Amino acid sequence: MQVSDLIKKHLKDIRVNDIQLSRIGMFTLYASYASSFNRLLNEFTAILATNGPTSAELYVLRSSQRIKDTDKIAFVKRVDLEIPEDRITVALKDVGLDVIDVIRLKNKERNIPTQTIKVTFADAQNRNTFVQTGLQVDFMHFVTEAKHNSKPVQCYVCLKYNHVAKYCKTKQQACARCGGNHQIDKCKGTADIWKCCSCKGSHLATSNECPIYKE
Repeated sequence: MQVSDLIKKHLKDIRVNDIQLSRIGMFTLYASYASSFNRLLNEFTAILATNGPTSAELYVLRSSQRIKDTDKIAFVKRVDLEIPEDRITVALKDVGLDVIDVIRLKNKERNIPTQTIKVTFADAQNRNTFVQTGLQVDFMHFVTEAKHNSKPVQCYVCLKYNHVAKYCKTKQQACARCGGNHQIDKCKGTADIWKCCSCKGSHLATSNECPIYKE
């Protein structure tokens, strides 16, 4: 059976851009997308083994290479600074995950460590398992996510971070300009008296220059 027929029969939902046959009988498959590459990598080898001696090499298109790499990465937020990376690595390996690298992200402006951990796995399957189960370090459990959202959640009532208005405990409206207890459209303050209600700095509370925003 031809390689293309095997793909259509067993992996009909994947996309392959090109299939080439070398003089020595080696097939080279160029996957169109990172997801197709991962399916071929994880499943197609076994399919080939049960359908004859055919061997194949797998490649992903250069335009999808960056996506393929990110398929192996997950992030964990709000991890205490006292928990070292090697402790997290041990915890992951103890549950059977094939982890390549664990690093704590740094604030680019101030070059100080943050509470966000970036974990790189050997493949997408390990990453997906990690995202579903989360990180367990001793008695502490952390929720994980596949993508790192660099923009934090900000409440439009009190203008503080890491919660939405529905769960705001103060329910007291804060002005994004002066920090007063009123809507911004009712503020009479000028730029020289701007005061962020999060860090008390001289900028709008919604500014991405706020040190709290950058953490």
